[in-house]
Parts: sequence; C-alpha cells; structure tokens
Amino acid sequence: MIVSHEGSALGQDRAGLSLIFAGGTRPRAADIVRLADAHAEGAGGFAVSHRPAEREGWLELLSSGLAFDLGGLAPAESAPLPQQIHRYGFPSPEEAFAVEAIRLAPGSHLAAGAHLLPIVRTMCALAARMARLPGIGAVAWHPARTAIEPELFVRSIDAWLSGGAFPALGLVALTDTPEGGLASEGLAFFVGQELLIDPAAGLSSRDSARLAIRLINLIVAEGPQRIARDFTALDGEPLSAKPSPDGRLLRIGRAG
Repeated sequence: MIVSHEGSALGQDRAGLSLIFAGGTRPRAADIVRLADAHAEGAGGFAVSHRPAEREGWLELLSSGLAFDLGGLAPAESAPLPQQIHRYGFPSPEEAFAVEAIRLAPGSHLAAGAHLLPIVRTMCALAARMARLPGIGAVAWHPARTAIEPELFVRSIDAWLSGGAFPALGLVALTDTPEGGLASEGLAFFVGQELLIDPAAGLSSRDSARLAIRLINLIVAEGPQRIARDFTALDGEPLSAKPSPDGRLLRIGRAG
C-alpha cells in the first residue's frame, strides 16, 4: 500500500511504465475496477487490493500474487509525463503525443526486484489489459524512454507471454551513435549491461538492428556477457563480442 506518491514506487521513474491518454480521457478508479472484474483470470488477470478515496487518484492492484501501484487516475492530477525519446509502431515520427498519463509501478516491497523478469512480465501483462482503454495513445516504458503504439504493445506482450521472443524493441531501445554505430538503451535495467555495435563491424543499418535484437534476446535470457567470444553474423561475417572492463558495455566488432 502507498501513502503518498512521493514515497512510493510511483515516484521511481526508472522502474515502471505509463499509459498515455488524450486530454480528459484518463480512466477513473471505477473504470479500473470494472476492468478487473472483466479480467480476473488468465495472463494479466488482476484484482483491486486497495481502493482509497477517488480523489486520491490511485489504486493498489494484485496480479499473480504481486502488488502494483497505479497512480494518476482521474479526477486527481495526471501522473507526470515520462520521457518518450524512442517511438515504435506509430504511423509517423511527427504524430502528436497524448497529454495525460497514469503510471503503473511495482509496489514498494517489490522495488528491489523491479528488474526481474517475473515482475516485468506480470506488470506488462497487466498493462496490456489497460492498453485498450478509450483515449489511450501510447504505452511508455520508463527504463528505455520508449513510447509504444498500444496495439503493438499488446501484440508483443501477448506473444512474449505465450512463449515468444522478448519485446526487444519497446522494452529496450536502439539508437544510432554519432560515430555510425548502434547502441541499446534500457538493456542495463534488466542485466546491468548495454550493447554497442561498432561501425567497424561493417554491417548495414538493417543488419545491425537485426543482430542487436538477436543479441538482446540472448542477453536477457542468459544474463550479461562477461567473456569475449567470436561468433558469426547473419550474413556469415565473423564478429567479436567483447565486454568492457567493468562489464557494463558489450561491444560488437569485426573479429580478428
């Protein structure tokens, strides 16, 4: 249970997500209660475990035995809008952002393990239940500063929960470096290590992105890579993976 947003998981921007809405369309507590009643079972099924006065604008939700805090509900003030630097699934980069947010985060007792996949999976399944609420424009994943088109978010999370690939584009971002390489953002939230594909690897932008997604899935599944090793790229080119001395960066370059 949270007492105030300032002292709760809702104030921890790096561990959580926001659902971004058009002005005046944020859900109220009653809307979330109805959603919980309609989706009590299965992946993303949840119950409202604590409901303070509506003016406080937050609920505690229970899913798979884990508690999450949902804040910014109407008629209270919107949750702060998170940074949305990397956008996935929108028709055009210029598409206007929605302007109000509700924020979902692990409860305070889960804060130390917020990066663990069972907690992330449960939270994302819960968010996918909310991602079709009226007025929603984006799902923002805080650790990677991403904004994801709601239907894309639902599809990718549903596929992941059904045994498919980790949603590498969304829960992690890929960004071009000034030197012409490709770097991850947000992978370190899960494993303490980011990925950099060096321009010297000689890969096209498309091949770099495909390789990065492949490696992100591997790293999320296996953990940070601590030992240098050679491997073969999708086009058959020999490449090397070398962790930095502190292990926080895995650099991909040409082997040899």
